[in-house]
Amino acid sequence: MEFYRKTPGYLQPSFFPGLDTVKVTSLKIYRYSLPFKSPVLIHGRNQLRLREGIILFLTLDNQWQGFGEIAPLKGFDDREIEAYVKNLKEFKKSFTLQELPDESNELFKMIDSFQLIPEVRFGVEAVVYNAIALKLQKPLSYLWATSPSSAIMVNGLLQEEEPLKEAVNDLLLKGFQSIKVKAGGKVKEDITRVNEVLALVNNRARIHLDVNQRWSYDDALYFASAIEPKQIEYIEEPFKEVEKIPEFFHKTGITVALDESLLSEGDKVVKIREGVKAWVLKPTLLGGIRKTLAMADEAKKSGIQIVVSSLFESGIGLFSLIHLTAAIGGNCRAGIDTLKYFEKDLLKEPCVAQEGKMTARLKPLSEGDIRFESLNQV
Repeated sequence: MEFYRKTPGYLQPSFFPGLDTVKVTSLKIYRYSLPFKSPVLIHGRNQLRLREGIILFLTLDNQWQGFGEIAPLKGFDDREIEAYVKNLKEFKKSFTLQELPDESNELFKMIDSFQLIPEVRFGVEAVVYNAIALKLQKPLSYLWATSPSSAIMVNGLLQEEEPLKEAVNDLLLKGFQSIKVKAGGKVKEDITRVNEVLALVNNRARIHLDVNQRWSYDDALYFASAIEPKQIEYIEEPFKEVEKIPEFFHKTGITVALDESLLSEGDKVVKIREGVKAWVLKPTLLGGIRKTLAMADEAKKSGIQIVVSSLFESGIGLFSLIHLTAAIGGNCRAGIDTLKYFEKDLLKEPCVAQEGKMTARLKPLSEGDIRFESLNQV
């Protein structure tokens, strides 16, 4: 996608005033394994009991620290965790003792010179920006925007295996104004479930459905015929044939959100505008902060809503996603209601939604915020 190569409008030509010359003193690599409260279904197939990932700990000039997360997820990528560690170790050899440029484009060019797996690139960009934010004593989002939002709207998440009444009431009690319902893939069962959710919500929140392309096109039409279209905000990835989205919209009046097809059908799918209401952007899979900002820039030009979405990262990864959402601003929402499924987090004070919102914390992450007892150094 050509706009990936452009500098996003959010980034200023020189946005590191006061950074001066700083050197990468060290880059430490840690692994973690966090248990879920109960198994989590990914794409309706893979049951995860543990969330495994990698944390980067960067030090600039022996004093300014930054943290980033690399959180590959089975079902999206078939690589083993060791492949990411190997990619990181190769990067570490060349990156340590480098001087960081004080200008955004030059920093990105430096990172571009390394062959990084997309998930690794997101972690690398995040760790560098977090360290710079601490050095400059600026909120992370202010490195990407001049007037970021102070709080962001969060979509409540309803997984397909959750008991409906208890889960929906909990989301409403916590003030969520928008709820994402994960579909099971069997359209008749999904119709029954969505109708139950609509009855429980009773117009107190917006509802959208995430199908992960598990319906056929005819299934999607059948669903639309059985549900009042105005009750559904949009359907995320209802079927695989993205070229049929305009036709589906014409026949049903239901708009669509794009997620995984932005990765698999990128150049083709970004040109589809009719019937597309939102782009769901997963920075971990897209390959970093710059690519996410560039796609958000493109979406805004076309009036497409943006949702910054997590991949079940820990609080360290979510910290960057919250600030990224705040930097994009406007009507950008965040699909990050995922920490509730973990037994514990890597942050001593986890990111928690209140009244359906999360605050972009002004203070950058520091060493004292991290539960190092849950990390194992590589």
